[in-house]
Amino acid sequence: MEGLGVGELPRRAVALIIWVALFFLIMSLAIPLLIPQPGVARPGVTSRADTSRKVVVLTFDDGPHPVFTPAILEILDQYQVKATFFMIGNRMEKYPGLVREVYERGHEIANHTYTHPNDLRTLPMVTLNSELDRTNELIRQTTGKECTLFRPPRGILNNRLVEEISCQGYGIYLWTVSADNRNAPTPELMCARVEKNIQPGGIILLHDGRIPSRIKDVAATRLIIKRLTARGYRFVTLTELIEAEHNPSPPGRD
Repeated sequence: MEGLGVGELPRRAVALIIWVALFFLIMSLAIPLLIPQPGVARPGVTSRADTSRKVVVLTFDDGPHPVFTPAILEILDQYQVKATFFMIGNRMEKYPGLVREVYERGHEIANHTYTHPNDLRTLPMVTLNSELDRTNELIRQTTGKECTLFRPPRGILNNRLVEEISCQGYGIYLWTVSADNRNAPTPELMCARVEKNIQPGGIILLHDGRIPSRIKDVAATRLIIKRLTARGYRFVTLTELIEAEHNPSPPGRD
């Protein structure tokens, strides 16, 4: 076997390095497209309403919680704001009185599954249907109405889920901006994140349950209400936002 010519080995090494670099570049661009990202909207999923009216929705996920949900309710009452609570079914069963209190104070209750699975894409259809149906029945027992508002845990979906959930009569609602973010570790930064990204028809995501403490969400709720109200925004429930998308602004409002 003939030996490699002078300088051929370095050239081959350079070529190999270039090919490896190109491979990792292509993978870094492709992977985000192949793996659905939490909270990313897709056809059949709503992350904000198409309206020029300065109306927004406060939504709270993962409750109810015996400490943080009442604290949030007090703030909402103080500022006469109505919100939408995406509740977990097994927590509704644990705190039925708190569920009734949320509803009786004029807020909206929506479906966030029964057990909060980390990834609905891994569930068999029969399990998914049970997650939706059991929570919907709990909501019906409290409100007397069928719930048609759904938010998947962590915002994770795929086309199969969107089709199946939509066929069951649910609208799927994500968010325009999440106050909870690793880059917003304080209530002040959470509020600033919302202020920076909000727009008319926006849906704001906060939390009132699941992890040990949601005290930052409680404090951020007050700040967000005060700051957005000062900018001329009005807070409505998710159902009211949907209606605002389809109806012109009434005289003297917004």
